Amino acid sequence: MTSTATEVTQVQSIAAIRNFIRVAVSCVTYLRGLCNDESYQPRQFLGLQLKQLVRSSPEADVISQWMEDGAFDALNKGYLKALSLCIYTPNFTELLESYSFTVSYSPDGQRASLRFTGNSQGDGTMRPPTAATAAMARSRRKRHTRQEVQQALAGIITKLVEVVEGLPPLLCERVLAMQLTYYEDVTPPTYEPPCFSPASSHLVGLHQQEQKQSANIASLDTGHHMMSITIRHRFFDRLLSQSSMVAGNSIMTTSTVDTTFSGTEEEAAFKQVQVSNAARTQTYPDKDSSRNCPENQTTNSFSSSKDLAFLVFTCFVLTNSPAVYRGRVSMGEIEDYLRVSCPLEVTLEMAQQMMYRLELEGVVSAAAQQEWVVHPLPAARIAKSLLTQRQVVLLLSTQIHRELERLVKGEDTTRMSVVARRKRRRDKA
Repeated sequence: MTSTATEVTQVQSIAAIRNFIRVAVSCVTYLRGLCNDESYQPRQFLGLQLKQLVRSSPEADVISQWMEDGAFDALNKGYLKALSLCIYTPNFTELLESYSFTVSYSPDGQRASLRFTGNSQGDGTMRPPTAATAAMARSRRKRHTRQEVQQALAGIITKLVEVVEGLPPLLCERVLAMQLTYYEDVTPPTYEPPCFSPASSHLVGLHQQEQKQSANIASLDTGHHMMSITIRHRFFDRLLSQSSMVAGNSIMTTSTVDTTFSGTEEEAAFKQVQVSNAARTQTYPDKDSSRNCPENQTTNSFSSSKDLAFLVFTCFVLTNSPAVYRGRVSMGEIEDYLRVSCPLEVTLEMAQQMMYRLELEGVVSAAAQQEWVVHPLPAARIAKSLLTQRQVVLLLSTQIHRELERLVKGEDTTRMSVVARRKRRRDKA
């Protein structure tokens, strides 16, 4: 008896892109407090309990119209190059955050790539694929099954939620806008989708002035489209100047880094796109969201990306201390963390080297093959020190941050009970 798995078609792939954009925009707007709670309904997506944006408030109506009537019209016609959900200070004086979905098409139109970029205190400038990206797209011709794509999408959404939850609070007064860019060679000069009008030179200028660096969270190749998620924060500037490795040929690749164009290439790239902005940009001085960082946190500049990655990885290991979990950490748990939750690029080989370093420093000791014991006393002391490092804390998920705080306070609890309470709170929300 034999069985076969059906490959994803191009129609299914573009539908997956639309669904991903809907879910991602819902997650970002919910976690950043951009709409009131009545604008969302619980929804199960690929086994995840999420909040879905619904048309039940003025702001939710506007965002939904921007996506469904405007952006997807351009996407379906093959004109769309990028969709950006942008958050500005009042009067559009500064771009605070932007979450961008960039679509690239091959010359024959048979293969496209989609890249999602989330920037905090960063840029929303859209860039065409580099030669390296194009080469990777040409080399990755393998088609994937629906089950593989769904599994990868679930992991990407999980990681997106973890990262956005860890961002610092937004200003109470901010302006929300959606911006689109198009491919000039195929888009009619007079084309504007519903709800959109040409962007002002001021908004285009804001994008040009911002730095173009971003750290990749995860990527997906359906065989028809390539999708990756990246995020930029203000303290990533030195970190992202480092080169990064891309992990293998797996369907989901974690934590790669996009390099920047030279000045000449970038200026040329901007001349090749048209930019549109939502016709009526809305201002929503909504509630403040996300957790506040302690006032005594310090902002340090680490000598390299590896230093920062080591400290972030150490935070994960410490949450396995007997004070908050079972007192051990296995290689399987490390692999799950790197695949789903780690905000920086850490390969499995790097993680093994980091565990050896923690052994030398007396934080852990090898207990069995592929398993380590986490010692409680040094773990609590190191956790207290790490919580004063602002660069580290801003990269931690809400769950890991809370578990480190419990470790410092010496509270005797377990991760299982924490996850259960967290899930119940989400189900009741």
